[in-house]
Amino acid sequence: MAKELERAERLAGDLEKAYGDELVSVVLYGSAARGEYHEGISDLNVLVLLRATDAATLRRGSDVARGWQVEGNPAPLVLGAEEWRRSADVFPIELSDIRDAHRVLRGGDPFVGVVIDPADLRLQAENELKGKYIRLRQHYLLAASGKPEELGTLLKQSLSTFLALFRAVLRLAGDDAAAPDPEEVLRRTGRHVGFDPQPLLDVLRARRGGEKLRPAADAPLVLGYLDAVGKVVEWVDRLPAA
Repeated sequence: MAKELERAERLAGDLEKAYGDELVSVVLYGSAARGEYHEGISDLNVLVLLRATDAATLRRGSDVARGWQVEGNPAPLVLGAEEWRRSADVFPIELSDIRDAHRVLRGGDPFVGVVIDPADLRLQAENELKGKYIRLRQHYLLAASGKPEELGTLLKQSLSTFLALFRAVLRLAGDDAAAPDPEEVLRRTGRHVGFDPQPLLDVLRARRGGEKLRPAADAPLVLGYLDAVGKVVEWVDRLPAA
């Protein structure tokens, strides 16, 4: 883990040199900030807040960002400081996730004065869950008649998205206790919503261990995974509007 933090710190220093006084904050977030980083699977996610985001200002950090991406990292998420403060109503899930697991590398804490409304969180959670569930069924429809490896890949690749959405579900359920471990997120969501988390736990462990999944289209692993996501969608859909 120390190696990943060193890489992020180096990036923060390079950004500070590139942007100077225009730099407001550099924040590490995501799996590395939660202590869940796994080499070859996880990303090093970095948020960069600037005083201005015009083209001329952005270009000052272009070489740094490209070098970071060439190393195999996702490009930094760059926002204007005021834009960030006004985005809590549009991206409450993303801001909640960053708020609950972040490490400030340069500048001030970006969450000072930022308020996330539960009504906005519920609306985005319902929208995202329904959209991702529909997409999951589309891919299942296509993969069900293909090779078992296709279904295994579908489950492993979609899990990270649903984990983020399940963390939002826990917040909506009033379960604000820190749940940094993905296994605990799955178990708690299963208790609140009423589904067996074991199929998702099996996918998570295969993903962590780099194991290949080759389930049949009607395997309990696959059916249980789809059933769990469907129940979460229904649970959020039935929440009373604020």
